[in-house]
Amino acid sequence: MHQGNWPAWPEIDEWSVQAVSAAMLSGRLSVSGAKSTWASRNQLAADRLGIMTGRRHAVLTTNGSSAIVVALHALGIGPGHTVLLPATTWVGCATSILRVGATPVFHDASPDSPCGPVGEVADAPSAILAIHLYAQHCDIDALRARYPGVPIIEDASHSQLALMSDGRRIGCLGDVTIMSFQATKILTCGEGGALLTDDGEMAARLQSAVMDSRRFTDEPAATAAHDLVAAGNLHGANHALSETAAGLLLDQLSKFPAQARRRAEGARSFVEQLAGSGWLPRYDPGALASGAFYGMALRIPEGAGTPEDVVAAVQKNTGLILDRVYPPIPESPLYRPDTVKQYLAASGTPARPVPVSGSWHTRHVVVPHQTFLASAETIRSLAEVLVALESTSEAAFTVTATAPTVDVVVITTGDRPTIKEALASVAAQNTRATVKVTVWVDSPETGLPDLGMTAPDQVVRIATDALPARSVERIGKLRELAIRACDADYVAFLDDDNIWETDHLSSLLAVAERGYPAVHSWRALISAEGVPATVDRFPWLPPGAAAVERLQVLSRLGVMDPGSPVVRDSSDFVHEDTRGMVDMGEWLFDRRLLRTLRLHRPRTPRETEQRVGEDDILLEQLRALHIPIACTRRPTLRYRLGGLSNPEFGQAV
Repeated sequence: MHQGNWPAWPEIDEWSVQAVSAAMLSGRLSVSGAKSTWASRNQLAADRLGIMTGRRHAVLTTNGSSAIVVALHALGIGPGHTVLLPATTWVGCATSILRVGATPVFHDASPDSPCGPVGEVADAPSAILAIHLYAQHCDIDALRARYPGVPIIEDASHSQLALMSDGRRIGCLGDVTIMSFQATKILTCGEGGALLTDDGEMAARLQSAVMDSRRFTDEPAATAAHDLVAAGNLHGANHALSETAAGLLLDQLSKFPAQARRRAEGARSFVEQLAGSGWLPRYDPGALASGAFYGMALRIPEGAGTPEDVVAAVQKNTGLILDRVYPPIPESPLYRPDTVKQYLAASGTPARPVPVSGSWHTRHVVVPHQTFLASAETIRSLAEVLVALESTSEAAFTVTATAPTVDVVVITTGDRPTIKEALASVAAQNTRATVKVTVWVDSPETGLPDLGMTAPDQVVRIATDALPARSVERIGKLRELAIRACDADYVAFLDDDNIWETDHLSSLLAVAERGYPAVHSWRALISAEGVPATVDRFPWLPPGAAAVERLQVLSRLGVMDPGSPVVRDSSDFVHEDTRGMVDMGEWLFDRRLLRTLRLHRPRTPRETEQRVGEDDILLEQLRALHIPIACTRRPTLRYRLGGLSNPEFGQAV
């Protein structure tokens, strides 16, 4: 969750990671990859999309712009042709027309809709790119009536799977429908696109255009390297979506129905809360009811300022960043056909003035679709801020963020009396977070000592014969089991012989809520008796010259000082075998990230000698995956010497 509790987009979870992993494990990776007993994710996602839209055929592309190019090629549109489209849309739509050598012809918006209706364009175009925009639907029936026989490409990138007010499904209205699955869309796989049609011959042309003049076959020859055959009926190029992206699309398709229901309810409530104010929400009733729209445009009331003023005020008071309605393409700084030689011939005469499209850009802001997935309280706070802006230049309050949740995992054998002090330090945390403590007992029989008022929320006992025998490997496996049971926003670990300062979780959360999925503190060494301790060698190696030398190295790197108990743990420093070090008790993790990592694997003999622990295995993965890591630079973990990884300092009692 971000500032103000606005949901992150897209919604990625463990299922999403598994969906992409399955695509990689299949061995395909692309539609022209090696044959496999695994079904193509590309074909599975295309079939699923076709079913959900009610179309007979679907072909996936690398992005929405490529989908437009392919659709134009398949319809025979090229040099000397014109394509009609609204001036208010993303510049890539016009660029796609230029890419096939055709000329884009822009029509102005109407006061009620950026989609049209088409007004002053009299000459029939060669094709029409009919674009649904934000939460408003293009009147394709009116376009067909005005330009009979002209092929229509329906662009449903802003309205995937939406319903019209008359019950028809968006995506079924054009001769060919295209979609974009770019990261901000309500259906996304990062980058991707789709072509949909009910015409079997057209579907064959689309496949050929997307896959280098080839098409799928259900019966490839035994000697064929892949599932494609050179039997296309249109010269093509490589516009095919990768298998990994298609795997993510499958995941997002499965999430869509529930998201749409939530979005519809949130949007309905938001519109009701603005009723009677000067803010005018712009939407098609079907878009609102189906919850399938890219964003909702709001006309700014007099006195509330410019779009820039509104965006700044809403961001300051709620943490939400509103969008702007696209500027008219002919006036956009992104539209520069004169700078590309092959576009010059198709750029045509100067565009007609589009003043109404310009007013949509200068008099509206757009509420992003994921806003309506937030809690009812958070959505209501946005409406209140907007209403307050009608009469003042600044809203009078700031949204209070909902408290995050933290699962604290404590693993113990149950026989250390220090666990009472450890749990007491969790109970004493000065944090707004909702904290749940689970104690995992590595023994089916050992009882916990009397914990007084610091009893955990839950105690889980583990059958010891199901885990590795060696303690250093066993603890990692125990932590992995515990992670699977966590369901909070964040996860933290505390060993049963260590202690947190009262601001440990609050200082970690302050950094994590800026967008860091992995945050850690520093630690202060204490003796078995709990008093500050200093060391004359590196405590996590066996006593000897190597341990003394390691401390000297870390002292030069600024990590440890022989005269100080503070260990300035870091993920950044590198020295020979040492690639940073952070103790498990210092970390706070986004649970979604933690579920993708492992804390247990067999150690090599050298790793055993070096006492490589689960914290080292974890840090190794964080570095390899380039995970953003931040540090509070505060020694809020009191780390007791004499534990599992440094027993020579005397067992804690």
